[in-house]
Amino acid sequence: MSGSSSTTTALATPSLEGLYRQPDSRWVAGLTRFVSASLLLILVGFHLLPEVGRIQTIFYLTLLPGTLLLLGWRRDWGFLRSWQFACFISVPLVLALSTLWADSATATVERDTSFYFKVLAYLVLFYCAVYLVLEQRGDGMLHRWLRWLIVLGTVSCAASLVRYGMEGGFQKLHRIGGISMQNNIDKTAMLYGFHTLFCCYGLSLDSRRWRWLSWTGLVLGCIYIVLSQTKIPIVMAAFAICLAAVVSRSLVLRGLVLVGAFAVLPAVYLLLYGDLPLLHRGAAYSIRMELWAKSLETFLESPWIGNGLVHKQFIELGEVLPHPHNYLLDVARFAGLLGVAACLWQGLAVAAIGLRRDQLLSWVPGTYLLWFGFGVIAMLIYAQQPLVKPSYIWLFYWIPLAVILVRHQLGKTRPQESRAPAAESSAIPAA
Repeated sequence: MSGSSSTTTALATPSLEGLYRQPDSRWVAGLTRFVSASLLLILVGFHLLPEVGRIQTIFYLTLLPGTLLLLGWRRDWGFLRSWQFACFISVPLVLALSTLWADSATATVERDTSFYFKVLAYLVLFYCAVYLVLEQRGDGMLHRWLRWLIVLGTVSCAASLVRYGMEGGFQKLHRIGGISMQNNIDKTAMLYGFHTLFCCYGLSLDSRRWRWLSWTGLVLGCIYIVLSQTKIPIVMAAFAICLAAVVSRSLVLRGLVLVGAFAVLPAVYLLLYGDLPLLHRGAAYSIRMELWAKSLETFLESPWIGNGLVHKQFIELGEVLPHPHNYLLDVARFAGLLGVAACLWQGLAVAAIGLRRDQLLSWVPGTYLLWFGFGVIAMLIYAQQPLVKPSYIWLFYWIPLAVILVRHQLGKTRPQESRAPAAESSAIPAA
């Protein structure tokens, strides 16, 4: 990948003339900074706050009012008339509408229909927040996010390992939780799986301090993931190690890193747990097969529009589980093929945007594409339907999806003359 912090951002900052009332006022600039800080606070919450409810409080008290005020001061709302926004909101809209034909008697835990339309509004405002900030700050904000994520992940991971050691975890080698994500093992392991990917971005920076911090974060993240015994994060860690080898500026270090990925990591896992990473805890595969088969039965009862979304509809097997651990099957049983089509539209849109050499080989948006890609894999293994208030699903799915779609929308709608300086600057290193 290319495009370190020294590279001029690909999205140049446009003129705000005609977009806002009094565009040069401190009010617009201040609100934009406030909304940008609110987005960052949500990322902080995922790493450092123990309860998801506190992340939701940050969202309600900072991002929602800031975005509403910024929209109220704006004259041009044309950015909402785009296929990118329609794509982003398609799945939440279909799920919210499906509540209108849901049978409340089938719900294990029931919610009023208005709850889902409020969540739909939250996601609309979240997309607006990302758009309004990126419109003014360009890729510079996305680079800053990655640096913050390296710091947050390293601090959070170190604190989780320290607590694990204080509880005697290194003697018992039980599965590690964490200091955030409500101490959920799988969700927290995914959090640090993303962290290992972000550390690879840090290894590309010119600053030696950032490279040392990123190596530290990568090592701590890999240790945590091994102790979590969670399969998708193990794949993410192995991928990150290989990517780190590619980024490394030392051939010796590159060789050592590759040996670590393909020899040391499996050997350590075999020594600690007696089998290889993806074979460990084999019951996790069989229980998911049963869950998915049961969900397909529900889907076949009403394959076109589904049975309608209810808040919780537990699945009874040998034990009672709250959802199928596969967001696509969960959408299918609630919203049928209509919901599945909306999910596929989102996936295909990201593939059409990202599967190009200039996209994949740049840290921005390449890292965000990896973030979304591994998030989708995690959603197909761990998650429920995605129409939820700010929670782990937003970190896995909605945040990277919004960034990818908004960035593409801005790149298409921005005048050619505003993009020309960035294109010329990016060609300077190659020349």
